[in-house]
Amino acid sequence: MVDPPPLTALIGKDTASIGELLAARVARTPDSPFIRCAGRCWTYAEAWDAARRFAGFLQAHGLAGQRITAFLPKSPEALFSWFGASLSGGVWVALNRAHRGAVLKDLLDRARARLLVTDRDGWQIIGPLLPPEMTQVLFTDEVPDDLAPSVRALHWASVLNAAPAEPVACAPGSVATLLYTSGTTGRSKGVLLPHTMYVRGAGWLVDSYGFRVGDVFHDWMPLSHIGGQLHVTMTAIVAGACLAQVPAFSRRSFWDEVRGNGATAFFGFSSILALLLEAPAGPDDRNHALRVGLIGSMPAEVLTAFERRFGVRLLDTYGMTECEPLTLPVPGTPPGSCGWPSPDFKVAVLDQEDRPLPAGAAGRICMRPRRPFVMMLGYEADPEATVEAWRNLWFHTADRGRFDAEGFLHFIDRMKYAIRRGGENISTSEVERVFLSHPELAACAAVGVPDTVMGEEVKLIAVPRPGSDVHPVDLHAYALTHMAAFMVPRYIELTGALPYTDVGKLKREELTGTGGRVWDARAATGPK
Repeated sequence: MVDPPPLTALIGKDTASIGELLAARVARTPDSPFIRCAGRCWTYAEAWDAARRFAGFLQAHGLAGQRITAFLPKSPEALFSWFGASLSGGVWVALNRAHRGAVLKDLLDRARARLLVTDRDGWQIIGPLLPPEMTQVLFTDEVPDDLAPSVRALHWASVLNAAPAEPVACAPGSVATLLYTSGTTGRSKGVLLPHTMYVRGAGWLVDSYGFRVGDVFHDWMPLSHIGGQLHVTMTAIVAGACLAQVPAFSRRSFWDEVRGNGATAFFGFSSILALLLEAPAGPDDRNHALRVGLIGSMPAEVLTAFERRFGVRLLDTYGMTECEPLTLPVPGTPPGSCGWPSPDFKVAVLDQEDRPLPAGAAGRICMRPRRPFVMMLGYEADPEATVEAWRNLWFHTADRGRFDAEGFLHFIDRMKYAIRRGGENISTSEVERVFLSHPELAACAAVGVPDTVMGEEVKLIAVPRPGSDVHPVDLHAYALTHMAAFMVPRYIELTGALPYTDVGKLKREELTGTGGRVWDARAATGPK
């Protein structure tokens, strides 16, 4: 069985719990910087002490080994609560700070925790939604004055003053976290993730990307996302790197943050590359220390343009909350590919009857683990969804892709975003790829719009470059000469920016309108 070399070199075996991994890193490089945030720095030894004190706090309050819900911004305290929960044998549940109202209440109720860790700002959002069983709230800053009598408020000082606890032994295959999916295909699913997936997944990423002691991650990804947890935090621990925490991704402040922290690595999706490329080129474009970017789902055109302009090597990987990473970059990976399958997984592209497709043919991406506990243990309280995803002994993703003749996987798009127009299946990513080569456009998105005759029509939402006077008529004419006729957008809308989620994913559901300033080719030229 193949094992990730950096992992076995660090811990001396093929897997471990999160607590064991952190302990091994502390033993190896205790004084190396681990977290930088708001002008402060924590070494690995100091973070280890804080995590053990959080575990001691849990023991003192009868919460060891239980679920801990966190509703926190990017912060050292969020990491200490996660690691402390793991050291006590518990399960950490991070909730997305972008959620509100009924959706947030549903996630909070399903977490089934007695303790909530939050701050004063978070309390204003989540406080009114607190379930009856969640009786204790730990604040990382000031405790509000207007708490209900039923809420026992605790201050972070009680963590700092707690006696450090001895770590509890956790089986590598036991549940480490409960993460909720984004809900793009329905109600968010609760994904039960084992320690092994985090530890081995991070080991493979360090091996493939060449991360090392002294690297500094530009760390903006929320810890309610698998990218923030595995691709950044756990990968940094295996490598012995430092996390330079910032509140969120910002196109305006990204390069200042990178330069100020001496960042050498960053993580994100192709959308943040497009946002950074929208800014005018300047003399400081290569004035930074970034060496490598760990990016998901990059069109070849975006990768090439970014590397050429900023001098940063970009490498793709493919996966999802349920199983990460499914693919890894290897030497010779072509632009636009997310690499070869990880040694821990068998990956296939299947047709509608779950039969393997030949190289070049597009179908659903499916996978099987090659070793125990490298993917989710199941969807919590949803056995039907778990069984459905696992039909015919393949885990079925919601993504379309293809293998090329050399065995590299190419992600195409989400299954739900494919457009069915008059009997033709249209890939939104293929439409977008054509328009991204237009010299007047900085970014674009394609979506399907319901139509009583054609089933769906194609709509393009385009962001012109600064100073451009491009018109929808020009873009329509461009499409007529650069793509199949059935792919040509009927609707075209020009906008100043595309809407993204807090992790940089496009909000396609907000782009399907056809009124207002949306140009309609049929109305302009007559039916064809």
